[in-house]
Amino acid sequence: MPDDKKLLKTGLIVAALIIVLRIILEQTGAPETMSFIFGVAWLYFIMPVFFALAIRAHGSESPYRKLLKDVVLFAAYTRIMVAVTYMLAWHFKWTPARFSANQGGTVGENVPPFQGLLLVPLRNLLIWIVMATIVGMIVGAITLALKGKQKQNAAGAM
Repeated sequence: MPDDKKLLKTGLIVAALIIVLRIILEQTGAPETMSFIFGVAWLYFIMPVFFALAIRAHGSESPYRKLLKDVVLFAAYTRIMVAVTYMLAWHFKWTPARFSANQGGTVGENVPPFQGLLLVPLRNLLIWIVMATIVGMIVGAITLALKGKQKQNAAGAM
């Protein structure tokens, strides 16, 4: 299913653009609410719908397994990109609140290199992969179920 890989790749490109845009907004002093809008977390609600629609369109034999694979891959790749931003934040001492050690970030007076470059980004990566997978599976499963019922209703009407 080459369309599945294309969809994942497109979603990751969008995520990368959002990450870069958010960093630019934060570094130029845009209001926090503006940079909040440009977060990849929103994609964890949107992309599973697209994954589920593509899975139903191609008629996968095990749609929920395929959905899980797509959601986990998307979450892992996007969170790796975000983890890199936290490492850069530690190195360049970026000031936005999300990078503050007080809020679970990597920038602060007593944040050693091991913590700023590995420990905190890795912790955040793992937590977010789990959370994004749970959210993605709920949203995607609902979409799969609804699209499955629509197909059954359409078949029954014939």
